[in-house]
Amino acid sequence: LKDRELKAMYQAVVKGGQRAFNIAMRDALNAPVVKSIQAENYQGHVGDQIIVRATDDFKVADVVVSIYNKAGNLIEEGNAVIQEDDQIEWLYIVQQENPGHVGSKIVAAATDLPGNNGLLSLFVS
Repeated sequence: LKDRELKAMYQAVVKGGQRAFNIAMRDALNAPVVKSIQAENYQGHVGDQIIVRATDDFKVADVVVSIYNKAGNLIEEGNAVIQEDDQIEWLYIVQQENPGHVGSKIVAAATDLPGNNGLLSLFVS
């Protein structure tokens, strides 16, 4: 809470007798949850879209998407972008071709402000 901007974010949601410290502690003790990876449109092509739904008790700070080929080699990794109209959905635009994408694994990692991580994996069928 030494960071004034972060403290102000926590203070903005304080209710009743709570303090920003209470909100920050709860946030530090609870990791974000990746609810789903929507990869129906992933065909292994540049420009394909992957949607990740992630939640946290306070705020998801970022979501990183990793794509591994069926041999388990990392094809690409990058940051998803939060969708402004929905603070739960994050959009990842594929940057690398992945021929033979069936059997690949997509991993979404959500991180909250204290640095807690939540993961979810999906095998492409």
